[in-house]
Amino acid sequence: MPPKKRGPPTALSPAGGQAATTHEADSKQLAAETSDSQAATANKNDKANASSKVAGKAPNQQPSALARGAPLLVLLVALLAAFASRKWPPDGLAARLTGRANSSSSSSSTAAAPASAATGDTLGITCNSSGNGSDSQPEKAWVEADARGFFPKGCKWREVHRKGEEPGFWDVRRYQYWDDVRSNWTHRQPDSCIIKGLANPGPSGWRWRNGSPRSAAHCYDKYCIYDNLWFNNGRFYLLVDGDTGVEPWKLTRNQELNIMHVSNASAFLASTNHHVVRGDTLVFDFVFFMHPTAIGHWSEMLFPLFSILRKEKSFARPPTQFLQLHLKRCHVMEWVRAALATALGVGPSQDLPPVMWQQEVAHITDQMSAPLEGYAPGAWVAFDRVMVVKDIYTGGVRTFLDTKDAHLFRKMLYAQHNLPPPRLRQPLPRTITFQRKRANRRVVNEAELLSMLAEFGEVRVVEFNASTPFRHQLETMASTSVLVSVHTSNLANAQFMQPGSAVFELIQRNWFWHGLDRSFQVQTAMMGDIHHYAWRARQRNETEYIAERDAYRFGEWEPLQCNTEECVEAHTNVDVRVNIPAFRALLADRLPLVFAGWPVEAAAIPWPVQEGAEEEYEGEEF
Repeated sequence: MPPKKRGPPTALSPAGGQAATTHEADSKQLAAETSDSQAATANKNDKANASSKVAGKAPNQQPSALARGAPLLVLLVALLAAFASRKWPPDGLAARLTGRANSSSSSSSTAAAPASAATGDTLGITCNSSGNGSDSQPEKAWVEADARGFFPKGCKWREVHRKGEEPGFWDVRRYQYWDDVRSNWTHRQPDSCIIKGLANPGPSGWRWRNGSPRSAAHCYDKYCIYDNLWFNNGRFYLLVDGDTGVEPWKLTRNQELNIMHVSNASAFLASTNHHVVRGDTLVFDFVFFMHPTAIGHWSEMLFPLFSILRKEKSFARPPTQFLQLHLKRCHVMEWVRAALATALGVGPSQDLPPVMWQQEVAHITDQMSAPLEGYAPGAWVAFDRVMVVKDIYTGGVRTFLDTKDAHLFRKMLYAQHNLPPPRLRQPLPRTITFQRKRANRRVVNEAELLSMLAEFGEVRVVEFNASTPFRHQLETMASTSVLVSVHTSNLANAQFMQPGSAVFELIQRNWFWHGLDRSFQVQTAMMGDIHHYAWRARQRNETEYIAERDAYRFGEWEPLQCNTEECVEAHTNVDVRVNIPAFRALLADRLPLVFAGWPVEAAAIPWPVQEGAEEEYEGEEF
């Protein structure tokens, strides 16, 4: 059967071409700003010096006295020029006082950062950098993101933007990179951030896997391994030759696997500009790329990945490199890098493997089809060997493949952050942690809920966001015994609790599509030593829609009607009113068993399924 026909690879959009030089342009702009500022100050110094020379020729002045006072006069002129140009310290002042060479304002301000930047705790630091060198224009400070946790070796970055000019979610970002040699932050991207493959490898310099550039696929239950997988402008291709056609299939939920069928693969490459990336590459397509801060979806992919890399002994662990599709560097926050390091088998004193990215462009549709960083538009890139783990929409699972892997992941995570190994605590501390949400899925009657929780133990309230240090989140999970939370992505931390702990989840109304209500329960269940219970909002008055339009459209829908992505999205943007008597009854029934140290199986009760939706749960692979 002939393969499905597809058009030729699309050319890079103009936005993609601009993105390739973003960092270079930023560096030039920063240098221009510094030069303009220095020029303005130098101009003022020249005028001031000229005035002093005229004054030296005035009558009733003694040249010898002026000569003795010249150093003080130079210092005074420098100070006046500095105040006039809003610069401190003034250009050349340090050199005059200490004898050191003059340095630019950008270098001075950047060099002030290492004391805190070396540890990654850089939140709130601003750099002085004049916008255009004009005295009439106020300076705009740089706002800098955190740079904590794991990074690839030699490629530590942080996002920066001008104060008051925060970029949109898919806008091209500015980054600074840590310079290990100079111990400061710079806009210049290090060479170690770009993975350069072999350019047009010939027979003398390269041997193709299987002796040919043609592709091969080896697919198993939960993952596939590809030999000579080709990439061009955001698309993956199997290079096939010969008379037999091959049908395309889904590489991931968001990525088609296209077929490039030629008469002879070697002859095709002889006339094609191409590169080869050697070693084992893990290709990672975050399923819900429109919600990269939703760490719960990251756990759904990283936990199975951990098990599969342990199972597939022939694939490097950690891999030679990691290819992150569609997202930008700023989207892969500290929590993700910490979980990724553990999933890839990175030790406490090790770095992440090199990470490959697509060039950043300003629109999501262009981002998906952008070429790889460091490669020309239209270049063909062959990956020597690739692993792709199936996501939940292509036959994958949401959690570890067995309990042993789940326990090992938690233990490794604790070790990476210098915490004592997880253990069963007896007696279990009566510490109850309520996880608060700020934007949506808030508990409307929170004060009443907290008052009721205090009947069962000591209550503390936490609120995590994308900038919360991961170690703080991990320490919070390790020190609590009972976690109470609405259904939120931050429940991805629940499986990091210590053995014998318990989760009480508050699920919003009409939330069950494709097993979404059990996405965290299946993860704690795989741990085998964490209790997990839930209360479900069932009544219309237990849900408050934040958007009036959603209330009008979906407020009266029955659960089984809410089986579309639009309805599901609407129910992420709601607040919850907890039925306090019902939730108190659940706590009173289960907490005595939890605090008494009952095994999870002995203290378990059925999951509260949505009425009328029992058939939806049957056959669902959680």
